[in-house]
Order: sequence, then C-alpha cells, then structure tokens
Amino acid sequence: MQHHSASESLPGGGSLAVHQCGHGLIHVRVGRVTVTLRPEEFHRLALLVSETHIRLRTREIVQEYSAH
Repeated sequence: MQHHSASESLPGGGSLAVHQCGHGLIHVRVGRVTVTLRPEEFHRLALLVSETHIRLRTREIVQEYSAH
C-alpha cells in the first residue's frame, strides 16, 4: 500500500466529506457514518454513484417532459 506524507480533505458541505489519510485510504463521511475504502474501491464507488446520478436525473427529466 502506498503511504502518502500528507492528507487531503474535500469538504462536501454539511454532513458530507471525503478525506484521504496519510496511509492512502479514502474516508467518506456521510452524517455520522464513515466508510473507509482503498483507492480502487473508492474509484468503483465513485463510478457507481456518478452513473446512478445520471440515470436518475435522466429519468426525472423524461418524467418532467412527459408531464407537459
């Protein structure tokens, strides 16, 4: 496992945050729950969330268009 000398944080606002610790693990905080992932697991999760967001948003747009 790669060891990083510095950590990085990306506050998501409110109760969301993503933090990479000095050991290279990614810590995703949602409210009071923190999920710790290896970088490759985080990458898969990020793709899943991104693809799901696109599909759900597309569905919403189609439903809004159909209602008019």
